[in-house]
Amino acid sequence: MKRLLLVLTVSALPLAAMAQTTTSMSETSSGMSTASSAALSAQDRKFIKMAGISGLAEVQAGQLAEQNGDASVKSVGEHMVTDHTKANGQLAALSQQLGDPAPTTLPASQTAMITKLQGMTGASFDSSYLKAQAKAHKKAIALFESEISNGANSQLKQFASATLPILKDHLSMIQSAMNS
Repeated sequence: MKRLLLVLTVSALPLAAMAQTTTSMSETSSGMSTASSAALSAQDRKFIKMAGISGLAEVQAGQLAEQNGDASVKSVGEHMVTDHTKANGQLAALSQQLGDPAPTTLPASQTAMITKLQGMTGASFDSSYLKAQAKAHKKAIALFESEISNGANSQLKQFASATLPILKDHLSMIQSAMNS
């Protein structure tokens, strides 16, 4: 019995040490998140905020396009919802890790645009939606290019670099739908 107790006691020592190490590591990790947040440049913070708002607006407007648009506009809306939902998730995870969470709600100006689109149908909806999308994607492309050129955080720059070609594809798709 003494031998079993000794074995159990000796076996438990590494587990206790591991638990202490894990606790120390998680404390360090959470400390790093706070330190990372403080280390983000003004450009990086602006990028997180503006890219987050843009992405949320694209999903909501895309959902309206899926419901109210003609065939080509519905297709554009489907791409917006799928691609921006994915990008929003990536940005949310990254910005949370960096200690500066992306927005989860739209500001009044974006809400007003969505409300305006909700009251439209037919050709007026299609035209308004596509014009708004072209304008929004041009602004988003400029924002992402600025982050790539001027951002300080390598992870955000990598996200912007990976997402930029998708935004450019969206703009081409929108312009094609406008010309059809």
